[in-house]
Amino acid sequence: MQRKRRLIPGDRRITIATFVLIIFGSLMIASAEMGNAVGDTAYLSGIITRQAIYVVVGTAAYFFLLFVRVQRLALFIYIGTYIGIMGSLAICRAFPPIGGAYAWIPLPGGATIQPSEFAKVFMIVMASKMLGQDRGENNVRYFWAYVAMAFVYFFIILVVQHDLGSAIVLFIICYCAALIPGYKELKKTHFYMFILILIVIALALFVMSPLFTEFLKKHADNYMVGRFLASADPFLYQYDRGYHVIMSLVSFANGGWLGLGYGNSIHKYMNFPNPSNDFILPVIVEELGIAGFSGLVLFYGLMLYPLITGSFRARFTSSKIILLGVFIYFITHFILNVGGVSGLIPLTGVPLLLISSGGSSMVASMAALGMSQNELIRNGLTEHEDNSRQIQENTDQDA
Repeated sequence: MQRKRRLIPGDRRITIATFVLIIFGSLMIASAEMGNAVGDTAYLSGIITRQAIYVVVGTAAYFFLLFVRVQRLALFIYIGTYIGIMGSLAICRAFPPIGGAYAWIPLPGGATIQPSEFAKVFMIVMASKMLGQDRGENNVRYFWAYVAMAFVYFFIILVVQHDLGSAIVLFIICYCAALIPGYKELKKTHFYMFILILIVIALALFVMSPLFTEFLKKHADNYMVGRFLASADPFLYQYDRGYHVIMSLVSFANGGWLGLGYGNSIHKYMNFPNPSNDFILPVIVEELGIAGFSGLVLFYGLMLYPLITGSFRARFTSSKIILLGVFIYFITHFILNVGGVSGLIPLTGVPLLLISSGGSSMVASMAALGMSQNELIRNGLTEHEDNSRQIQENTDQDA
């Protein structure tokens, strides 16, 4: 008996979890923005309308890339897209900074575009295209070409835009993507890259030590140094750099296990600079408690689990890069956001994907998930009836 074809192909867990998180995030954005609205219903209506538009555009990107493999695009389209994003990253410098970073291009109606969000996803695609096929002796050449492209983006985001958070995420994504291909020509390079990871871990442990913290206090007037010290001990800077972290911790404490109830957060009215973006998690915990945060983690796990398991079972190296790259993209954002607002690591201004407000992050993250679904179908890792046909068609297109 022929199996009935699904209306929506791909892994159901990813689709269900994605849209549950989007709906949840939209509700929490509406609640968090009450602190900025303060009776201004027009402002709140504008926020909700803008979020709805972001969701619609993101959903279109999700389903488009679920059915269309971006790796099939011509090389000149990749080059044009790379140059276009690079130009957009540089153009941001012409506009006023937000929070000290020149990372946004303003649009009519109060909306903005953050090109670095699209750069992160695009570099996953470039890794799949450039490193996803065994080219023999040319593997080393393509590897260093990819590294050079990643460095250009990293330099612009960090030095030109002053956006440390996005630069860190991009670096981690590209570094991990470059480690995935297991070609023999890259074994020595990968060995040195692993050694570098161990060195970075050792340096991180040293940086977190009290000895290094005491040394940094002599340079506390530096903005980034101040952020680090505030995360190490926010109560030393309770009226300055550590204030928002302390208020975040107070929100966590107020929420307890079950929270104060939806819409009842107190600190969103006065204590967070971006209650619907960087600091949306304290609002969630204060209103819905640890139970609400646990539900958030559960659906994140439901969404990301098929990516990490699929990456180990995928037939094609290009698919492994896409699946692992998207997994790293989401998990890095999660760690930096949660760690920052909880005081475990310095604040980096990184949003919680699918939850925080922001059109660029919404569209980019949903596009990444759509690509992942496409690769799961291509590798026969879902129950979609067209899997066998698609695998046969794509066997010779491992790029």
